[in-house]
Amino acid sequence: MDTNALSIVEDIFDHIDTNIPRDVTPQANYARRLFEHLSQDGGRVTTLGDPTYQKTRIDELGTWTGDPWGTPTYGLDASTTRPLEFNNGLIVDTAYAKLGVAGADTDKRIEETGTVETVVYLADSESTLHAEQFEADRVTGEVVQFPPTDRSATLSKSVASAAQGLAESTHAATHVDDLDGLLFIDGAVYPLGILYWVLLDQVGRTTPAGAWNKPDEIIRNYIDVIDTQYEHGYPVIGVVKTSTISQLLDALDAKLAANHVTNDHGGQLDVPWTRDHQFVAEVLRDDSLEHLTYTSWFVHKQAPVDGQSFELLEPYSDNLSHGDPEDYRRAFFYVRLPKTGDVLRVETPRLMINDEQTRNQIQYKVLKEIAQTQDVPQAVGRADRIARISRDNRDTIRDFLTTADYAHDYNWDGRWNDIEQAPDTQLQ
Repeated sequence: MDTNALSIVEDIFDHIDTNIPRDVTPQANYARRLFEHLSQDGGRVTTLGDPTYQKTRIDELGTWTGDPWGTPTYGLDASTTRPLEFNNGLIVDTAYAKLGVAGADTDKRIEETGTVETVVYLADSESTLHAEQFEADRVTGEVVQFPPTDRSATLSKSVASAAQGLAESTHAATHVDDLDGLLFIDGAVYPLGILYWVLLDQVGRTTPAGAWNKPDEIIRNYIDVIDTQYEHGYPVIGVVKTSTISQLLDALDAKLAANHVTNDHGGQLDVPWTRDHQFVAEVLRDDSLEHLTYTSWFVHKQAPVDGQSFELLEPYSDNLSHGDPEDYRRAFFYVRLPKTGDVLRVETPRLMINDEQTRNQIQYKVLKEIAQTQDVPQAVGRADRIARISRDNRDTIRDFLTTADYAHDYNWDGRWNDIEQAPDTQLQ
């Protein structure tokens, strides 16, 4: 920016600054007052006990001795090339899944295994592309065709979701019997985008799940991993680093309305946040670098899909070995990292924390892992590193294909992409 433009921006932000009703500390206090209302009836989120937030010294967490699982811990992650588009209409995304192992003197041979899934879309009747299996040493690979579908601005994203879900779920299901510790998943404990396809198919909407068996395979893989870990006495924990969901906020709106909660002037209480992570960051705000702040547990109930409500795993009721879909609901709590102020959402299936003692043990186990790194648990970070597809890797993979020209996307920032496309509603 030139000096004049920057001066204008400074004036604009000064105007914004002087017209915001609460500065940092009052805003945190306001968020905490609202947080207490999450104990009310209404909404799609319920609390396990009273909603609380607390802080514990990092050194106390790091030396917690009540850990019933110990080491090793495992981390699951799958990275992708991101969709590669070519001028002949071809869309390709390759995903690479790995299991990372954390803990001193642990057997890390499982890190040598890997799963590669490449999902290909090409609507050309003369194509001879077909499913194919590949193997090299301890890494397996597969090429899979995405089903015929209508053109849409989200097709590339769907190809990427399928590749990542296939790689991650296949790798975990293949090796789950070899695990002898807690499993962290880098991200949500269920693949929500794929589940959304399955649930939309249940209400008659056209999705990839209606003409393709892979979404069903992905979900069944996750169920198998959760059931097997549960039978072996080891939790499955999802760690979500960034998210745009608004589950708590939507529930809070519903609870305030259902219970007629008003402000001091008799009007409606404002809930100005747009994402749960923003709201919880204020609730958990703390100046100390020596403490972790975190919330109590919540449970997300039925999800809205096209005007109807479903349990996430309702289509798989007959395949759940340890209860009904209600028992597989996502239970979660939030943790704030003191150095960065970032908020992590920690998830596990409800059946993993049925009793209060186990609930507390799992929470302290996760907090101990976070306290040791002051970031995501070590196994998650390790899985992310060993599975990562770098920019150089992506360019190399792109150039492996020589029969079509790569389609450069100069609108990578998406400024024109949504002009004629209504945004999709995703599961939360």
